Amino acid sequence: MISISQKAIDAVKSFEFLKDLELFEGQGNSTTMHIFMPRLNGREFDSEDFQANLLEVVVDFSLSRSTVKKYEADRKWQQMPKEARQKFRDYTSNTGELGELILYTFLEGHLSAPQILSKMSLKTTSGDYTKKSDGIHFVKEDNSERYHLIFGEAKMYQDISSAFKNAFQSISIHQDGKDFEKSLISSQIDSELMNDEDKQFVTDILYPSRTKTDVKVSDAFGIFIGFEIDDARGKTLSEDEYESWVKNEIGSIIQKRIKTIERYLSDEWDFTENSKTYHKTSLIGKYFYVYLMPFTNLNENRKRITKGVTE
Repeated sequence: MISISQKAIDAVKSFEFLKDLELFEGQGNSTTMHIFMPRLNGREFDSEDFQANLLEVVVDFSLSRSTVKKYEADRKWQQMPKEARQKFRDYTSNTGELGELILYTFLEGHLSAPQILSKMSLKTTSGDYTKKSDGIHFVKEDNSERYHLIFGEAKMYQDISSAFKNAFQSISIHQDGKDFEKSLISSQIDSELMNDEDKQFVTDILYPSRTKTDVKVSDAFGIFIGFEIDDARGKTLSEDEYESWVKNEIGSIIQKRIKTIERYLSDEWDFTENSKTYHKTSLIGKYFYVYLMPFTNLNENRKRITKGVTE
């Protein structure tokens, strides 16, 4: 049985669940967006508590299972988190890896989807930059015999609509690289998994036609969106009033953008990234696991939280 990170489960319990909202509600291809927020401390998000809980997840996120087992066997308790933190790029220029850590935390701790390829574990130094998906997980669909192979994509932008647009663009680019990513899992399977039964199971998920298995597998995408909320209007309220106000404000911001998000997911358009032009195809029919979380002063807090979990 492939293990789930207990620390990710504990971290998700420390976040506050707000509500679920639907994209394409009432249709067969509806997508649930799970909305969480950091816990409140007075009239502000408790970023210190949020950071502390993410810090506990860093080892499981950054290191392969075999590396963790070796450190534990050798009782090198201080060296293990040190190596995990060294995988991250410098916090002053690191705008992406906090979102990847949060996405991992939700996929493991909320969805119970084990990671079977950690891009961070492939890095030899903090200077490495691994493209394609932000980690790969799998999960068994509820009330079904079908498994989803989940390719991760995390974006943290001040504007929620821009975050989704860029996430869908990245997914369009990365779709052509899924075979390469599956080959990466195969090459790293001995590092990620401990026993032959688990290795064969993951191989069956990756290549069901080659292994002639009856396992049903579909590709899916896990998305984390971090966005900014301006809470200045709530600062003059009592603490209880602020809590009600900020929760309503978060829901309202997302609700107002649902049609725009649906359009970005459905439409096709050309876009440029790193001086190269791509065509974004319609993603209608794809399966998504979506998590959202608001932040105040997003750029400042992202840098501060990233520093706290990596230094």
